[in-house]
Amino acid sequence: MPDQEVSALKQAGRSLMGRIDAVMAAVDWDSFLALATMLPRAAKTFVVGAGRSGLVARSFGMRLMHAGLPAFIPGETITPATGTNDLLVAISCTGQTGFTAYLAHRARDFGAKVVVITAEPDSPLAREADMVVRVPASDPDIVVRAAVFEHTTSLCLDAVFNVLAERLKIDLDAFRARHANLE
Repeated sequence: MPDQEVSALKQAGRSLMGRIDAVMAAVDWDSFLALATMLPRAAKTFVVGAGRSGLVARSFGMRLMHAGLPAFIPGETITPATGTNDLLVAISCTGQTGFTAYLAHRARDFGAKVVVITAEPDSPLAREADMVVRVPASDPDIVVRAAVFEHTTSLCLDAVFNVLAERLKIDLDAFRARHANLE
């Protein structure tokens, strides 16, 4: 039985990788490049999402900090106020997450620009956006769809970091100096 389970596990992994690869091939890379251009111009960047999309957001916030950019997670005790010249990056597969949409709306009320990364460009969250970055994940199984969205979004945002690192001329020593060392 373990051999059958290992085989099934490998097949599930291959299937997931194939779906992620297909979605990455359909991504509008120009929109991610536009995001990479906006980030260093923002006075502060706030990244938000709920659930696993929230984990992707937090990971991207950490990468922005590694790039030397002022990045914050709404709700954390050390997060400053937002305002004009700031940017909020909101991540949600369905664009239906109330918490994320609320924060996007609030950020706009305070004059911040809002970028929404979603699979649903006509969603309530997307309607709050100044720019929508579509990650075209689709699947009748919401669990599979969300997993493909989250992994693809994470990879795309790591690519954004790589572009930023090149543009900002971040060397390995500067990266290491900003990397957590109390863990």
